[in-house]
Formats: sequence, C-alpha cells, structure tokens
Amino acid sequence: MGSVKISLASTDFDLVGIKNLQTKNLKTNLSSEEKKAEGFLTAEYTMSYLKEINQKSPAVILKKEKVVGYALAVTKELSKEHEVLNQLVIKFEKQKYKDSFLVSENYIVVAQLCVDKNFRGMGFVEKMYSFFKNKYFDYKYCVTAVDNKNLRSRKIHKKCGFIKIGEVLIGKSPGEIILWDWHNAK
Repeated sequence: MGSVKISLASTDFDLVGIKNLQTKNLKTNLSSEEKKAEGFLTAEYTMSYLKEINQKSPAVILKKEKVVGYALAVTKELSKEHEVLNQLVIKFEKQKYKDSFLVSENYIVVAQLCVDKNFRGMGFVEKMYSFFKNKYFDYKYCVTAVDNKNLRSRKIHKKCGFIKIGEVLIGKSPGEIILWDWHNAK
C-alpha cells in the first residue's frame, strides 16, 4: 500500500478517477441519510469538459493508487461552457467583497471538491486547498458556492478560511457564495 499523495491531475487515468468519484458522490446517487451525513456533489461534468478544464487549470488530486480526492480549478472564462458553473459565475460577478464587485477581480473558481468517504476527516481537504493555493497563487481570491443542506462542505470550507459573501440558488437549492481571500488568509 502506497502513501497518499497530492499532485495535479495529468493523465486520462486521473480524469477517469475524478469522474468515478464524482459519479459516486452526486446527490442524485446518494440516499437522504448519506447526503446529510457525508455531503454531496451537485454538478456533473462530462469527461470532455474535465479534459478541457484540466488543460487550462489542472485539478488538484489526492491519490493512493487511484484518485481518492480532488478539487477542480476553473477559470471564469471556462466556467461559461457549463450551465451550472456559468449561472454561478454570473452571480459571483455581481457580488461585492471589500467594496469591489468580483467582476473586476482576479479569482479562480472551485468547481467541485470531493474526498472519498474512506479518506474523510483526516485533514486532506486542508492539504489539498493548501496545494491549490500554492498552485494558483497568481489569483487574488478563490470562490465557490455551497448548498445550504451540505453541512459537511460548509463546515470544512469555513475551517479552510472561506467566508460567506452572499447567497445564491444552486439549481433550485439555496446556497452560499463563499470566498477565500488569499491576500488576507488566516
């Protein structure tokens, strides 16, 4: 058994691993009990879109023989090619933080974060986000949205330094726009 490593997704095998983990954790594929206890993913991405994302802004992955966690980094421009992400970024752009609208700021979007059930609660999200910040340091902010019912995700994002800056509908579910200020990070 090898150790768990954090790196950037670089192969089709990595992307297949991301896709498999995503499918397993989509809210449509989980019971009510699992969603409440473990959290869930809302958006589904095709392999072709994952490849396109990865060419421009590679995902941070957690790997132990196979992908057991990931954080998808998506530029504002690339988010326009996915319906759910596009709707979120339209909302992000109208959001103010420190007296400036995000439309005029340089930020990267976390399009999705997931850790395999067997690797949760071990500090890997914090380590992945630290790697993420070091890789995408040229951005001022990291922005994402979390469904209000996804208590596990809300808790870990707060622990990592994200703060709520607004509200948004994610599909038909109320959620929060959250931001990690990399220039004033804790």
